[in-house]
Amino acid sequence: MKKTIFQIAAIALLTTAFISCRKNDTVTNPLDQYDSFKSFNQSESQLLEVNGGTGGTITGKKGTKITFPPNAFVDASNTVFTGQVMISLRESLKKSEWMMDGLSTTTTTELIISGGMLNIEATRKDNGAPLKAAPAMAVPNAANLNAVIKAEVPRNAGAPNVDMNLFLPDNLNGTVDSTKPPVAWTNANYYPFGNSPNSYIFQLPKFNWANCDRLAGLPGVKTTVKVTPDMSAFAGATNLQALFVFRTSNMVITLVPKTSFFESYANSIPIGTQADIVLIGKAADGKILFKVLPATSFTATMNIAITPEVVPASTVTAYLNSIN
Repeated sequence: MKKTIFQIAAIALLTTAFISCRKNDTVTNPLDQYDSFKSFNQSESQLLEVNGGTGGTITGKKGTKITFPPNAFVDASNTVFTGQVMISLRESLKKSEWMMDGLSTTTTTELIISGGMLNIEATRKDNGAPLKAAPAMAVPNAANLNAVIKAEVPRNAGAPNVDMNLFLPDNLNGTVDSTKPPVAWTNANYYPFGNSPNSYIFQLPKFNWANCDRLAGLPGVKTTVKVTPDMSAFAGATNLQALFVFRTSNMVITLVPKTSFFESYANSIPIGTQADIVLIGKAADGKILFKVLPATSFTATMNIAITPEVVPASTVTAYLNSIN
């Protein structure tokens, strides 16, 4: 029986596929890409545009609004820039996002409760040169928020229903890299801050990270806690991070990395409080390393041992969905 041209083509395709498999002895699993560490990204950097001369309002995908008055931008020499400005906005509003963004709800001495964090950077549209907030934007102005940069951060369902304050990155006037998450926060309650039923409204004095927070005020003696991962089976692992995720409060502590362990700030963790101990990282082959020690109670000078495991992306996703 004669074979049609379609049958001949099909046989050729199957033969090629068979030879290819024999040659490489492996078949790439298309699901591998979803079970790699790159499956989990930081919060999205959104590019939005505003005119420097007239000002205007930008709105992020999660509902954050930033309103710029006229002449709110200056260049490196403090000259007002009135052209088109590109704003890079990141909205990190819940615990799962803080965890993947490497953000932390702590000062250097005590825990804080967050209602949401954001980061903005500004550049000239024509040449990409960085812009700063005009000096007048940093002057506290409770009488007229329309004369300064006004931020409105939506209150999520899990956000605290209490008065909050503005917290800014610790050592903001020092050598802070605004493209990286803050390692600690400082209370900036000298800037006006309002709490509406649906949002936190406040003056944004600088282009950097900002945090809607209040001090947790947890009672009890405080201690320093270490987390020591056993990485003996995972040579070449990168992006390793240890965190405390508090189930009953809007708090996530991203621990400070040391040579062979991670550590909280000295005497900042109240003894008797409880959190999930989370370790996440990237194996040498790109796979996800992950481990959770749930509901761990903190004791004095605690050193927590933890060994990560290679897990599918679905395991991490399920945990992230469970903590908000």
